[in-house]
Parts: sequence; structure tokens; C-alpha cells
Amino acid sequence: MKKWDVVLLAYPFTDLSAIKVRPAVLVSPDAENRVREDAVFLMITSNTDRDSVYDMVIEDSHLEFGRTGLKKSSAVRANKLFTLKKTLVKTVLGSLGPDLRRTLSDNMRRYFEF
Repeated sequence: MKKWDVVLLAYPFTDLSAIKVRPAVLVSPDAENRVREDAVFLMITSNTDRDSVYDMVIEDSHLEFGRTGLKKSSAVRANKLFTLKKTLVKTVLGSLGPDLRRTLSDNMRRYFEF
């Protein structure tokens, strides 16, 4: 797995009441991904109506949508960051293209006030 991969991941709800398999974007650096058991992910949701200023909505009409492996328009939530074991990844769906990477990086910088 590499940075910017879109994966299906079994991850817990924030209250730890249940686990669901959902898409996420791997955002930890490749140097860390090669040697660590854990990785850092951002949540992806198909609920694009709950638009936050830190969300990156990927419309199914976007030129890079096809390479993500997502089935429908979705939002990557830059403010929903979590670290989980890479063994929870069920499959790699695709990856973010250069335009989406730039936008998501900008959203993360704004969120973390870098």
C-alpha cells in the first residue's frame, strides 16, 4: 500500500460500538508505510450533503474519479484522521490522482493550520 491509495478498511465508530467496512485514503508517508504495522487514514463517506470546509468532495464527473475505485460521488474528510493496523485493510480500490492529492493536501494543511 502507498500514500494516496483508496482502500476498503474495517474501522470502528468513534464510540467503539461497532466496526464497519468503509473506504478511506491512506495518508501516511511511504517510508513509514513500508516499516510500520500501523498507517494513517482519512475517512471517506458517500454522504456529500454534510459538507464541511475540510471535506474534499469527489464528484463522479471529476476527471480523476475513475482511478479512485469509488462507486459514487464521495467526500474525503480531512478532519477525520485515524491510525489503524494495516491488517484491517480489506482491499485497495484505487488511488487519488495529482489534482485530488493537491486539493486534499491543501485541506489537511488548513485543518491542521500548517
